Amino acid sequence: MKKLIFVLAFLMTTAICVEGHNYHSRHFTISVQTFYDELLPYGEWINTPDYGYVWRPYLDDPEDFRPYSSRGNWVNTDLGWTWVSDYRWGWATFHYGRWYFDDYLGWMWVPGNEWAPAWVTWGSYNDYWAWAPMGPNIQVNVNMNWVAPGFWWTLVPYRHFCSNNWYSYVYNQPVQITNITYITNVYNNNNNQRNNGNWFYGPRVNEVERHMGSKVRRMLVVDADRPDNLGARNNRVSVYRPEVTSRRDNDQPGKYRNVEVVRADQKNRNTTNLNTKRSLETGAETRTSNQTTKERSTSTVNTQPVKRDPVTERTVRNGDVNNSSVRRTNEPGSGTVKENRTEPARESVKQNTSRQNDATQRINTGSRQQVKSGDATKSANSQKTTGIERNNKRSNQENLSGKRNSGSNTSEKALPTRTSSSSGTKKR
Repeated sequence: MKKLIFVLAFLMTTAICVEGHNYHSRHFTISVQTFYDELLPYGEWINTPDYGYVWRPYLDDPEDFRPYSSRGNWVNTDLGWTWVSDYRWGWATFHYGRWYFDDYLGWMWVPGNEWAPAWVTWGSYNDYWAWAPMGPNIQVNVNMNWVAPGFWWTLVPYRHFCSNNWYSYVYNQPVQITNITYITNVYNNNNNQRNNGNWFYGPRVNEVERHMGSKVRRMLVVDADRPDNLGARNNRVSVYRPEVTSRRDNDQPGKYRNVEVVRADQKNRNTTNLNTKRSLETGAETRTSNQTTKERSTSTVNTQPVKRDPVTERTVRNGDVNNSSVRRTNEPGSGTVKENRTEPARESVKQNTSRQNDATQRINTGSRQQVKSGDATKSANSQKTTGIERNNKRSNQENLSGKRNSGSNTSEKALPTRTSSSSGTKKR
């Protein structure tokens, strides 16, 4: 019984939503001119030969922008996965029309007449859910042959698909398009009699819950009368989805430019930005190089010994003051000694010369003392040698006299003989 009551309540809620949708579709109507007027403050209208008037948003970081990926999130509703945007112009650009990428101008939006929770194509890749904007003139059908370019895709891990910070887990690496499995389950809005009311539903809720390991909250779609205060709150999603009448020939933006002019302007701007970037990088490298050179020079001054004047060093070392050398270093343009330092240089030479003369005098005095000492030593040795020679001569004379006496008087006893040693002492 409880289950039956729950089913009846669910059916009544669905019927109310459908009736509300039909009521607003019948009584709220806008034209393409509404897009031209409402979006003009937030972007630029450009006239192209392929798609007519297209719109390019004003963005702080155009390179980081991607439709159905920047500043928004997915919400589960009875109409399928609905994109809730934080941009004030998101009510039109993410629920009507299609996006495409221009190589010079970036992402461009083409207005459309049919509303959908999101005009994207869905897929899966390994453990990721994937989606990409549908290009212009792409029809929704099961056998769709259109393949979105690789950088159009946004991939998020299964378990983070419905988290509040899902964008922190976006997989930005290149993906082989052939590896993406397309999800072609189509939502059929049979209550919309004017157009088909078909769009891709996206991953089935039970599969998302199975990978997340938790339940996914389903929110109720509520229509708003104006594109203000849209968003998801209190289990409700406020959307602005009026019926758009066919384009008339006299509908055009109040301000627009031709695509050739915009592309030329963009090329010049890119060139200027590139030159400015290179100039800034060159300036940064120059400042870094100068800072490094300054640090090296400071380190060299603090660590290397003080260099002396080679002329002064050579003059003092050789003991001769070369006035011509000193005078050459003081001449203008020599680059060695400045004119205001001439007197200190001469005084330094005089002091060095005086010091050298004192050193030379001390050396000469020491030499004379050494000579005197050597003469005294030679004199002492000579005297010693003379004394030894005298003792030897005297001994020889005594020996000769003894021989003579022994020969004349044999009866007398021989006298003791005196010999001299090298030291001149007597032995007995």
